[in-house]
Amino acid sequence: MNILNLSSLSLWDLGKGKGRVSTYLPIKGFVDRGHNVFYITNSVSQQAGDFEGITVLKAKTVLTNRRPFLDIMVYPFTVLCFLYVGMKICKKHKPDVIYAHTSHTSLPAFILSKIFGAKYVLRLYGVSYVKSIRLKVSYIFLYLAFALKSDMYILTNDGTEADKVALSFGVPQEKIYFLKNGIDKGWSTRMINPDLRKQFAPNGEKILLSVSRLANWKQVDWIIDIFAKLIKIDANVRLIITGDGPERKYLEQLSIDLNIDDYVSFVGSQLQADIFNYMNIADVFISMNALSSLSNPVFEAMICGTAVVALNRGTTSELIKNGENGILIEDDRLGELPQIINNLLENSEERKRIAKNGQRTILEQWPSWEERVRDEVDLVEKLAGNKVGV
Repeated sequence: MNILNLSSLSLWDLGKGKGRVSTYLPIKGFVDRGHNVFYITNSVSQQAGDFEGITVLKAKTVLTNRRPFLDIMVYPFTVLCFLYVGMKICKKHKPDVIYAHTSHTSLPAFILSKIFGAKYVLRLYGVSYVKSIRLKVSYIFLYLAFALKSDMYILTNDGTEADKVALSFGVPQEKIYFLKNGIDKGWSTRMINPDLRKQFAPNGEKILLSVSRLANWKQVDWIIDIFAKLIKIDANVRLIITGDGPERKYLEQLSIDLNIDDYVSFVGSQLQADIFNYMNIADVFISMNALSSLSNPVFEAMICGTAVVALNRGTTSELIKNGENGILIEDDRLGELPQIINNLLENSEERKRIAKNGQRTILEQWPSWEERVRDEVDLVEKLAGNKVGV
């Protein structure tokens, strides 16, 4: 089976083996099942070439830094660029399935699927459900994505209620597959690296950890502000910020301005295979995501047995039960959060109880990445007529 993917994302958002895994792993799953996989992207961070059986090609479009009005102005050119590269691939390798991995690539993917008689799959990694959605310029590409009828909608259950958005656009329920991201359950038994802990906490300090892309909607600046108040209660705490992105310089300067830079370590993006080392040395993991904390770093912290503190946005409460398997904080209680975290750091028995319950939740209720990838590959093979490894 030939599978063509069109996307504005790189396979890994922070470099090979780093950051988001939910794009790469399912695509690699098709390769492992014996299918031919092509991936066209206009992401500046993604190189062309062969990546473990995935043939990556570049669509050279005009960069707008995701400014909504500029995106709209250059969109016809963007579509033509994807069509040009896509047509060349489709003529050589007639596609059985064409994926659009983002709403921006839905139109060229839809057109190519009609020209070459391929099944069309819309794959979205989460959206924001807003009642006035049709009035927002930034959502024009989302309108387009759902207006172009797809054979299958694979939507990530990341707490942003993409299934509700799809239904609001009249997408039939039977075409929607609302899937959780997977987790490496082997992380639950890996050992703590004592040398790494000593590097950041040489005198036995407690460790607060954040792992995310450093983008404004991750609200890492909130975490830094909370931490600045926390160390006024107890200075025997250190903050590790893992990840990279456009906000890094601003966040580093913020820690300097708050006079806490000696207590904060920015370690940059790390290989996904090494993230568990940071999860394991942390006493508390914190997520202040603006849309939802149903994110892989939260799952990873929980599977490692680290107590999680998260902002209650989206459907985060479906995973985290406050005081049971994590601490779920409401917006109107943010002022109390430094003291809440301090109490958790001081009470090791309570922290261990919450962490253990969190780990059990993920082990019992969440799919492994092997299961998650298998489910998507099975669905698409069935859609294409059970073309297995052809």
